[in-house]
Amino acid sequence: MSNPDQYHYGQGKLLLAIINANGTTGPWRWVGDVSALSGAFAEETVSARESWSGSKSKVREFNISKDMTWSATLHSLVSENLALFTDGTATEIAAGTVTGEVLPSGLVAGDIVALQNIGISDLVITDSAGTPATLDPQHYTLAANTGSIEIVSLPTSPAPTQPFKAAYTHAAASQVAFLKAAARPNVALRYEGINLAENGAAVVVELYKLSPSLLQELSLIADGTDVLGMPVSFSSLRDTRQSATGAFGQFGRILQGVAA
Repeated sequence: MSNPDQYHYGQGKLLLAIINANGTTGPWRWVGDVSALSGAFAEETVSARESWSGSKSKVREFNISKDMTWSATLHSLVSENLALFTDGTATEIAAGTVTGEVLPSGLVAGDIVALQNIGISDLVITDSAGTPATLDPQHYTLAANTGSIEIVSLPTSPAPTQPFKAAYTHAAASQVAFLKAAARPNVALRYEGINLAENGAAVVVELYKLSPSLLQELSLIADGTDVLGMPVSFSSLRDTRQSATGAFGQFGRILQGVAA
């Protein structure tokens, strides 16, 4: 008989694996720090009330469907996490050089323009004259880390021919292009946890097939003393790769170790 005097205070790692188009499950990937993980169970019912007593008492109620949904708060904005929950495509941009990047036309003092890369060095700006003239750095300021340029002033004699063109060296970066992926893959979830309320007993949750929802909120500016989180959610799907009569079921399971 199980011990009814048992409590739960969980910590642990959340791992996800992509379910490939051919039905196989890929390798597990730790998503980084997760401050919350919870599941919700729901059912859809049909009921009937009698019409003869005057009190319309309920005489039948039966279930016609059951659902599980899961939610988590992620704190790691790595490319793999962002791409999965924003229907994005992830790209690793190697450090390199750019020449002839065209800036917007008609720039005046006070305008800010953004380069296509970040971590900028060795910036040279030229105009579009037949014999291009270099814009003296005194006429602009560069935010090198983020790759933006503010025009401080422009020479008047001779006046430069716009648009300006930028040549520079840039650092490596990780990029995610939002809402660009053709389809959002299903995933499997594995929680590897410990129950601190029971001397660190192991707790493992396996969810065989989940449909991840689009990211609910991407917070970027913080105020206060808490780090920002990325709330995500999943809907459980029946995994027909699992036996309908097997001990593991077709949706998921929880394993709990015995406290030492």
